[in-house]
Amino acid sequence: MTNNQERREGADGKLYYTFNQGAEYKFAPPFCSSFTHKIIACEFDDKSESEYFRIESAGKELPRRFSVAEIKLMQAQFPHELTDEGEPVELPLLLEEVREYFAAKLKLLQKANVAENAKLKGTKWNANNQAIAAAKESLRFEQANGNMAKADELQTTLEKLKAEQKKILTDKRVDELILHKVPACKICNDTGIAEGKICECALAIADKIKAFNAALRLSFRS
Repeated sequence: MTNNQERREGADGKLYYTFNQGAEYKFAPPFCSSFTHKIIACEFDDKSESEYFRIESAGKELPRRFSVAEIKLMQAQFPHELTDEGEPVELPLLLEEVREYFAAKLKLLQKANVAENAKLKGTKWNANNQAIAAAKESLRFEQANGNMAKADELQTTLEKLKAEQKKILTDKRVDELILHKVPACKICNDTGIAEGKICECALAIADKIKAFNAALRLSFRS
């Protein structure tokens, strides 16, 4: 985790803010009057992935937000009781969840790639690829030297080889995207993270990523 904070796991395996929204705590300091703090808002800092809370005391919102550590310190310093449990609020999608999901997805894609390559055994796929590479190199050479007749001949050869490759893929029912490991997202290259932030492609499937991680956590409990 970015800030090494221990997250609160719910019975459903999902992650929740450490303190419930609407929770009320009555403090009874030994040398002053008692007071009540109410969690009125749960906030999340995307950059540090830290939880923060807005607190109301004596009917007024305190002027700043409080971290988990600050609230726990306050609770450790003064005797208190929970007078209203409030309602749990689920955390937004976390980087660690994105990493876990896309790591699992990559393993599945690697297995799929092996399976697609296995379909090509016994065909001229690899030999044709080598022939295509050689023809392209020769084509560039002939074009650079102005040998257009030879270049045209090589271009025809290339087109025939490519057509044969296409037919092999069709006949063997090979998924070309999986075979060539073409990423679905050009921004993050299917990692779910771009420039240290959660990629838009991951945000678009946030519910799926959360559900995957929740199921993973539940599996650890059994």
